[in-house]
Amino acid sequence: MPTEQLFRIKSQLSTKELTVSDGLLLTLRALRGHLPESRLLWLNRELLGYRPEDLEEFSPPEPKKNVFPRIVMLWSPARKQHEEEKLTSPRYRYLQGTWGKLNESGGITTVAAPQLLEKSIFCNIGLQQLEAQLQEMEDQEGALFSMSHDLETGAEFYCFARELSRIAEAVRIKLCQFIDEAMQELG
Repeated sequence: MPTEQLFRIKSQLSTKELTVSDGLLLTLRALRGHLPESRLLWLNRELLGYRPEDLEEFSPPEPKKNVFPRIVMLWSPARKQHEEEKLTSPRYRYLQGTWGKLNESGGITTVAAPQLLEKSIFCNIGLQQLEAQLQEMEDQEGALFSMSHDLETGAEFYCFARELSRIAEAVRIKLCQFIDEAMQELG
């Protein structure tokens, strides 16, 4: 019965005996065929990463103020089933950092370009890759990590490695909650 497997997985996740990526994979395997695939989509995206199509639907964590008057929709057509199954933007995956370039002394010089005003970006890499990146770093708290590159300016988005650790911890907590919900659904 998958509930016994899920209980073991959650227990090992809670005590950190199991990596988050292994927990995601084992949970996905345990629940495949027992829950609809749409419910398992989050597990897959967290494990392997978010696709560009997923990202198009996400909004930034703090929406910018619109200079145009607000449009109020008085009527809208009924939602289609596939729209209900869309992923919602996982806010915990936004990295806080800065756009910059490495200078000669090894420091970061901030780049102030109009397209680089955002101080947070969505981390689309999967937990497998994220955990591998963290394992390669000697200082998992204070090390700098480059997440993205702007071709026009040559700037990179830098954040501290602790931001990656924060994401892994958030997914661990959410995975434990997901497992609790799945066990309730399975009875």
